[in-house]
Amino acid sequence: MGKRTLWGGVYAGVLIGIFGFTAFAPIALALFTILLLNELATIQKMESRFPLLVLSSILLGLGVFQGFGGPQEIVASSILLSTLLSFTLLRAKEPAVEIRRGLFAIAYVWVPLTYTIQCASELPLIILFIFVMIWSSDSMAYLFGRFFGKRPIAPTLSPKKTIEGMVGGVIGTLVIGVVANQYWELMPTHIAASLALSISITAPLGDLVASAIKRDAGVKDSGVFLPGHGGALDRLDSFITAAPVALILYQYLS
Repeated sequence: MGKRTLWGGVYAGVLIGIFGFTAFAPIALALFTILLLNELATIQKMESRFPLLVLSSILLGLGVFQGFGGPQEIVASSILLSTLLSFTLLRAKEPAVEIRRGLFAIAYVWVPLTYTIQCASELPLIILFIFVMIWSSDSMAYLFGRFFGKRPIAPTLSPKKTIEGMVGGVIGTLVIGVVANQYWELMPTHIAASLALSISITAPLGDLVASAIKRDAGVKDSGVFLPGHGGALDRLDSFITAAPVALILYQYLS
């Protein structure tokens, strides 16, 4: 528990430093994207991770010099990555299976995170706010679930996650989001409340989706990213789902 807490604090501190005080937010998210694609390919037992990782790295590398573009670039890069990856996997022992796994990785990781990367260039503090709300949601859901939890949300996937815990997480995250924004002054109060609400709902769902993927693969942790915390997918499963939804909501309401 001590090691987990220590490394959790280091992880949070690094993210706060990057997203709060530097211009490296898009690069950090690009590195996270490669880590996530690698872990997903590993736990899905893809015959070869090389094409997926090389092609995505090249596209992200080009994005660094082009400012990661806009919505058109997301669509174009996703189509290009899907086409090239499918072509390179035709020689696999089970090409249809490999292509399905590769396309799932693109849909699950590439599309939401490339959108998040684009937003990070102009909205790094909003990304940091999303991280803080995810941590708040996890903490409040854990506390409420520990003391009041009785009815599991998804008994097969995560028996410790309860309806009571999720309700507590929603309420707690709303309060923390509004209060934090009063001091942070990032956005109008109604937008902060809307983002906190969306994150408190989508973050637990993202965690459950990752649990389903890991259960299907027969693994407990997706890899080794932080001591005591498992892999990158274990740390960013909620972010994959919550961040793009919150960013779309923020841009719409703004």
